Order: sequence, then C-alpha cells, then structure tokens
Amino acid sequence: MFGLLYKELIIHKKQLLMILPIIVFALGWTIVPVQTTPDLNEWELDLVLGMVSVMIMLTLEMFESGIMEGDERKKWQDYIVSVKDGIHMQIAAKYVFNAALSCSMVVIMTIFFSAASAVNGTDITIINVLLMQLLWLQLLIRALEMPFLVRFGTKQGNLFRMVLIGAVTMGLIVYGLFGDLSVFGSLESFLKWMKDFLTDESSTILRLTPAVTWVLYYLSYRISCRLYLKGGEYYDK
Repeated sequence: MFGLLYKELIIHKKQLLMILPIIVFALGWTIVPVQTTPDLNEWELDLVLGMVSVMIMLTLEMFESGIMEGDERKKWQDYIVSVKDGIHMQIAAKYVFNAALSCSMVVIMTIFFSAASAVNGTDITIINVLLMQLLWLQLLIRALEMPFLVRFGTKQGNLFRMVLIGAVTMGLIVYGLFGDLSVFGSLESFLKWMKDFLTDESSTILRLTPAVTWVLYYLSYRISCRLYLKGGEYYDK
C-alpha cells in the first residue's frame, strides 16, 4: 500500500502546489492582524483564526473530493483487481491519504496559530478545539461521500454532493431571509456561546466525536471496497 500512497502523492503533486499559495495566504492572515493591531481583543483574534481555519479546510475539501478521478480508468481497475488484496489496498490508500493530508494541515495550522497567540498574548484554546472539530467534520464528509464517488465515479458522485450542498445552502438562505435570527444575538455573544460549548469538558458530543468519526470512516472504507467493482461502468477505458 505504501507504493499506492506514493502514487497518490506524485499524481496530486500539481494540485497540491496549486492550492499551496491559497493556504500560505490564509496562514499569513494569522500573523498580519497581530502585527498591525497588537491590542486585538481575544474574541477578535479568535474570529480571524476561526475564519482562516474554515477557509483552509474548505480548500482541502475541494481537493480531496477529486482524489478518485485519476484512477477512474478500466485498465487501472483491471490491474488492481488482478493484484492480491488490490481493491482493499487501492481504497485504503485513498482513505489514508485524505486522512493524513487533513491531519497534517491541522498540525500546521496549530503551529501558526500558537505563534499568533504567543505574539498577541491571548489564549486560543477554543481555536485548537475548533480545529479538531473541523478535522472530525472533514473526515465525516469524506466518509459520507467516498462511497458515492467509488460507486458512481467522480462526475456522478459529485453531482449527488452538489445537490445535497445546494439543498442545505438553499435552506440556510431561506432561514436567513425569513427565519428568526434573534436567537443568535450579536456576533460577540454568538462567539461566546460557541466558546462555552467548545470548551465544555463535560460535553458528551465533544467526547464521542473522535471515536464515532473514526468508526464511520472505517465503515465507509469497507463499503467503498464492496462498491469498487460496480463503479467501473462509469470509468473511461
């Protein structure tokens, strides 16, 4: 499987280099506000770091959703099937590569955010917790969409994903236009509520999230292995 992981790195090297400037630019914003406005309030710095976290994870999400595209060829599928445990190694390489990429990015962001915190002298515990929750969310999204990508190919699989995202987005827009937004209060009060939730050590949700996510990730892998051969009908020759 290590050979397949190396193949993933080589195949997606160009894409990784393309998104690198976006990530560097986003991470740069973790330092710029601190240098230009050294007296930032703690919640203001948390807001900046939170926005950067979401931006980078969304960028990774777009990249990782296309990880199957390079192997959607009948010849490659026929070769993998002929190798002992080839299907399991093929799918496992995709899942491990995505998980390793997301985990590595969280580590990098943690280092940059800690530097910003040290310069400004503020506590970013909430951001570290938010980063971990974004990581679990990223892996959960992969667990939900990978079986679709394996079974129907990248084009058809992404169509299902776009329909789902469009429905959720439309629902949020409708609620934003006609729903009661007073429950969220001001931006500062909303951030305070989020901080209290994320730093609640007794929260059952926060405690169970990692275990539940990894279990679902593994189950998704097993499902994808079973669906791999059926997806060949959507592959190019």
